[in-house]
Amino acid sequence: MYNTIENLIKHQGWVRGSKIHYLIQKNMVEGKSKEEIKEASLEIMNPRGFTSTWNLYDRIKDDIEWAR
Repeated sequence: MYNTIENLIKHQGWVRGSKIHYLIQKNMVEGKSKEEIKEASLEIMNPRGFTSTWNLYDRIKDDIEWAR
């Protein structure tokens, strides 16, 4: 369970943790869809990187408690 951003970063590392945090912010907090986020993030993430990060986020999003 990830009850703080610090737990997420400690477990996933800075790079992956910040990418997941970006997706949490856009999807869970702002309510944007996967396609909206993908379109907006192509300047900072390549498409393959976005897909793999989204798949990881999708697997762990039920364990993210602080963004609900």
